[in-house]
Amino acid sequence: MKKFYLFGFSVLASGMLSAQVSNLPAESSNQVQQLKTNFDGTITSKNLICETRAGGDIIWSHDFTVAADWTAAGPVGATPPEHGWSIGTTTNSWAGGMASNMNTTGNFARFRNGTTTTAIQDGPFTLTYNTSIDLTGIPAPSLQFEQYGARFITVQAVQVSTDNGANWITVGTNDDITPLTSGGGDFYPRPMTRSYNISEEIVGDPSNVMVRLYWNGAQNGPSVNYIDYGWYIDNIRIVEGFDYDVQEEATYHRSGVGTIYTFGLEYYMIPTSQITPINFSGNCSNQGALTHTGAKLNVDVSKGASVFSGTSAGVGLVANAFDTMAVTATFTPASGLGVYDITYWFDGTNAEEVTTNDTIYDAIEVTSYMYARDNGVNGGLISSISSSPEGVLQIGNVFEIFADGVIGGAEVVISDKPENEGQLMYVQIYKYDAGVGDYVYYEGTADYTILPGDIDNAIHFVFPNPVDVVVGDDVLLVAGHYGGTDPVEFRTAQSTDEQTVLGFIDGSAFYLSTPEAVMIRADMRDFTAIEELENNSFTVGQNVPNPFENTSVITYTIAEASNVSVQFVDVTGKVVKTITPGTQEAGTYTITVDGADLAEGIYFYTFTIGDQKVTKQMVVTK
Repeated sequence: MKKFYLFGFSVLASGMLSAQVSNLPAESSNQVQQLKTNFDGTITSKNLICETRAGGDIIWSHDFTVAADWTAAGPVGATPPEHGWSIGTTTNSWAGGMASNMNTTGNFARFRNGTTTTAIQDGPFTLTYNTSIDLTGIPAPSLQFEQYGARFITVQAVQVSTDNGANWITVGTNDDITPLTSGGGDFYPRPMTRSYNISEEIVGDPSNVMVRLYWNGAQNGPSVNYIDYGWYIDNIRIVEGFDYDVQEEATYHRSGVGTIYTFGLEYYMIPTSQITPINFSGNCSNQGALTHTGAKLNVDVSKGASVFSGTSAGVGLVANAFDTMAVTATFTPASGLGVYDITYWFDGTNAEEVTTNDTIYDAIEVTSYMYARDNGVNGGLISSISSSPEGVLQIGNVFEIFADGVIGGAEVVISDKPENEGQLMYVQIYKYDAGVGDYVYYEGTADYTILPGDIDNAIHFVFPNPVDVVVGDDVLLVAGHYGGTDPVEFRTAQSTDEQTVLGFIDGSAFYLSTPEAVMIRADMRDFTAIEELENNSFTVGQNVPNPFENTSVITYTIAEASNVSVQFVDVTGKVVKTITPGTQEAGTYTITVDGADLAEGIYFYTFTIGDQKVTKQMVVTK
């Protein structure tokens, strides 16, 4: 958008118009032209101001080089830089693992409040820019900055005022970011860009906009010491918006409608037995200055080539508004295995001036048997919750069942923490019982001792008895540990729906209010022996002993001369051993398995006798 402004015309003694050029934004000084015009309209010399400005231009900015431009305030007794706001070049954080700087240049604003042992005042602590900013006539201004740090259960916000600081309005917070607690979370990217449209917040007087950074820990309560890890800000600025700019906020691919979760849940690995129609939806906002007509969500699904495309109904989206849109048609994956790439993008009738914030990419995978709510990308960790940091924990995801089947095992990803090694963990499965209005325990695995090779990897578990599931069931699959001062850490992935990540701490049920999907996946296979026989031509016994450490013996009987081979695979499907007795006459035989050749874990052995097979499970312990 280009604009031409006439600034403060006055009549001079010479009888000519002259423009007064005071109070121009510094960023516009190289765009000023002066014109001088006679009353008859003829131009005799340059003396008229013409300012050319466009969307994306910086109206105001500060890089904290001049610390005196800001005023820090907080409870009496706060001592920068140890507590409260200060300006400098190092983070001064007590938190292990935090970098010493923001990865930006020069000074930055820095907040620190509390340590793991020091209880201090709750706040609020503020850092205020000393001069008001004139945003008159600026369309859709956005307040932007870079940040680093992490938050506990605190408020980290940016605020504006249009009445000289008498009242402050919050324009953005970090509440959408998972707190760094024993339940998950992490440090922010270094740095992370934040942007907030402040059009609505400055309508009181856009010519008198004040800006401040705000921290408060009061909601924690004294028992948690108002602690925070540190919050760091640099390159704060106000940027002019555009006329037409629809921005994606979130997108969803939801499978079916369950008994409890009537909105459907997102699955990233879908076994062929659970394929069901998928609904696509998304949220967007209008960051532009004008109403965007026909704003809509578009979706394309491809597997090498496009296999589905759909769009939502168009809506009129006024400036600074937010809306949810859903694609009319549903998509049902083909039964063939493989990855389906999903592209979401928002557009509308009006040609957008910004397209870099329109698109989101995602993917799902159709599998033979694995069922997953997580997207496989490490997000956070969970080992306990604040109410019982050393308590016995079970935590996991809800799964909806769309066709009859069986859950015979599970896969759990643990963190890279070395202290995980040697600890015990297990998996349990619950089913929702409408009669009691709660999840009821069905089955659990034996305890498993975590091995060095398991660290930061997926561990496979098998239920002693597979759990039958039928269409309409809601299943809760949880990973568990026995607590202690340094309990097992389970990996989490992307953010997901509230009250769909559930668990128990010391036997008491709870749910996470801002959850990430736990990396626990249902294995929809029956691992009990399946003797694929149409006659009594052979039998294969269970290895004895089982589990075993040194050696174990498998006994089998064949009714007639047959070619015999045995293949051993681990839980990933990798072949670890093959025994080939060859052609044998009718009779009973034994095979001895040497545990020295195998790492601790779960294995499956498949006998092929003639053209028939039978598979059984064995467990190696060390």
